Amino acid sequence: MSLTPEEKKAQATAVIREKMARAQELFTRFGQDFLSEEGIVRLLRRYRQGIERSNQAMAQVGTFAECKVCSVDEGRGCCKVGLENETTVIILLLNHLLDHPVPQEREVEEGCFFVGKQGCRLLAKPYLCRDYFCRRHFEKIAKEKMIFVTQELHQELETLYLLEEALIKRLRERLGGFLLDFQTRNYPWW
Repeated sequence: MSLTPEEKKAQATAVIREKMARAQELFTRFGQDFLSEEGIVRLLRRYRQGIERSNQAMAQVGTFAECKVCSVDEGRGCCKVGLENETTVIILLLNHLLDHPVPQEREVEEGCFFVGKQGCRLLAKPYLCRDYFCRRHFEKIAKEKMIFVTQELHQELETLYLLEEALIKRLRERLGGFLLDFQTRNYPWW
């Protein structure tokens, strides 16, 4: 039996709300410890700089504009209900550590929980949401500009990997080696 679009949205919303609650709980319990740790703070600073640099490049060449037009204005694109399942507890925790609010409600009815009228409302985003470029991008944006964007993404994505690794290690130390996977991506209807 296949699920209706409303049932899929309800399931996706329930899953992401559970991850959001877990990330908030981890931030409440361990956030200050992480923010007082020099290595984590250095990585957070480098990650924010990488995001800013990537965002600037993406705005400059037009990838953000194309994503917004496709996903929000035209109601197509990849930022649909269910894509929020790419977002892990660690990504949500990173938003808290970066002092960036995690949206609490879906803004675009048929969109990913985190997409807003101007695009994604998260600061720290899943890898897929940062390094996936569809055919539309390659058709509308010059090859040299797309190469530039992918090069600019390097610092952000490398630092994201290092941050995730460091946070998971510290969480396992605090909570035990049997810990459930913080990197789970859930697609309940697939």
